[in-house]
Order: sequence, then C-alpha cells, then structure tokens
Amino acid sequence: MRKIFGQAVDELESGRPVKGLKIRAWDEDMVGGDDLLGEVTTGQDGRYKIEYANAYWDKNIPGLSSWRPDIYITADIRNKAGMWVRLGKSRVFKDHPLELDLRIDLRVRVEPFQSRMTAFNPQKHGFHFFNRFKFRTELLGLDFEEKGMGFCGGMCGAALYRFKNGLPVPEGVDVPSQGSDLYQELLKRQIRSMDPRVIARMFEFQSASDRAGFFPKNSIGELTRTEWPKLQAELDKGSPAILVLIRARKLFDNPTRNHQTLAVGYEYDPTRKDLVVHEYDPNKPGEMQTLEMNLGLPDGKLYMKDSAYRGTRGFFLNPAGGKASRKMS
Repeated sequence: MRKIFGQAVDELESGRPVKGLKIRAWDEDMVGGDDLLGEVTTGQDGRYKIEYANAYWDKNIPGLSSWRPDIYITADIRNKAGMWVRLGKSRVFKDHPLELDLRIDLRVRVEPFQSRMTAFNPQKHGFHFFNRFKFRTELLGLDFEEKGMGFCGGMCGAALYRFKNGLPVPEGVDVPSQGSDLYQELLKRQIRSMDPRVIARMFEFQSASDRAGFFPKNSIGELTRTEWPKLQAELDKGSPAILVLIRARKLFDNPTRNHQTLAVGYEYDPTRKDLVVHEYDPNKPGEMQTLEMNLGLPDGKLYMKDSAYRGTRGFFLNPAGGKASRKMS
C-alpha cells in the first residue's frame, strides 16, 4: 500500500489547521473521468492520510505496472444541510512514481462569517393585519365579493416608506376595508410593485428548472445566485429591500402564486455558501421570517427552506421596489 498524506490549513489565519474537511485523492484521467483513489476527513490537526493499492484502478489497461498516475486532491466542507461544498483543489502531481508516498499540503480559505441587520423590526415597523383583502364589485346589477386577494408588494412598499421617513404604521389589526385611504394606498403601491420588468423577471424565474442542466445559468439556483450580491449591497447600506419570491413552477403557472416580502437582514457563511435572509412577510404579521438556502452546491439547486411557506424556489430583488416605496402623489 502507498499513501497520500498532508495537512489542510487556513491561509487567512496564519496556517490554522482546518478540521472536518473531506479530502479526496484523484488520478486525473483524460479518458473515462478521473479515478477516485480514496477519501478521508481531516482531524483536529487538519491532517489526513489516504492509502491506496499500487495500480488498483484501471486494471484492464495493459502494462499498467509501469504507468504513473497524475494525482491531485480536493477538499470539501460540510454545509448546514449536511451536503458538501467544494473548498479547494491542489495542483496535479504528474507522473507520480507508484513506489513512492506523496505528501500534498493544501491551503484553503475559510472566510469570516458575515451578518447584517437593518433597523427594521417587523413587530414595530410592519403592519399588524394579515395580507387578506376583500374586493367587492358589481356586474350586471349583481353584487360579487372576492376574498383572499393579496397586496403583499403594496404592504412591503408602504411599510418601507414609513420606515425610511420615520412614520409609524397604523396600530389596527383589522384589514382595511375597500375604499379606505389605506386600502387605496396599498392597492396603488401593489400596482407599482408589479411593473413590466418585474413581470418579465417573474416568468423567467418561474420557468427555470430547479437543477442545473445543459444550460446551468438558466437554473433558478444560478439565477438567484446573481441576485444575492445586489441584495447584500442594499442590506449592507442599512436599506431593507423588497424581494419577489418564486413559488410557481412553470412558465404558464399562475404568477399570483409568487409572493413579495421585505428583506431586513442576513447571515452568510461565504465558505460554505450558507445564506439566511431575515424578512418581514405580510402574510405573517409581527414575526421575523427567514429564507435559508445554499448558494454553492454543484447541482445548482438551492435546497431553500422558507419559514413561512414550503414551496419557495428562489428570489430576485424587485427592480420596482424603489417606486413602490416612494411618497404617493
């Protein structure tokens, strides 16, 4: 038996050993894919050792005993969902003699944990009533009433406007009735939050697949990844931002299945790519809600967990959020 051994250290912390990494040793192979020689987990001291038998792989290749493998290692780190995210890869050691052990030390970057909370508190700055409005209309002399219509974008815009301008939200817990000043404001802000740019993005996202395929950039995971830096920049400035949460699953699904919330903070582990977004959700008055996901998995899927709703697939920053949260004329 021969062995590949070494130590994984954090290059950002003066060579501190990194425990709990999954180290895999590979033989680079141009034909048929790279061969896995073995895998282990680093200990408290960041050290690992992988033993492998001489030429136990590709046994059907004639004359293998004189052939030299091209060896490299990879390091993965475990995320909150229990899945492994790629952290680093060594250089390839070409034509390594089979009779010799090989030491490969790996320097990885364990990035500092990031977090930011704005001053927006859903209990104080969010509305105290549920996002369930009644709409009454007349048609051919008959009186109709539709229940359950939502103004989620309007409520987020109205709450954000009051927050930015130091204005209190109404104390009442009753949903505003049709025709009242607050009802009309929320309706107008809802319309502002759904301009053509938002609708186009909504259909783009809801038609995207959950996993990366032949065109990985078209998966909802990849699309959401491009939105995270924009959201982080807003929250780092202390500015809550309106999100459009995608819950529809096909291009022609009903877009009203989607939802809008107000992101008010985040926790992000840039090494594991674990992200938690804190939010005010008009469907859950008085409670801080969260979106949990991973932005670094190779299959492109987010594995998103929404504390308010099980079927959320991704999100984008509402480009009409500024318009929805301005002073009403």
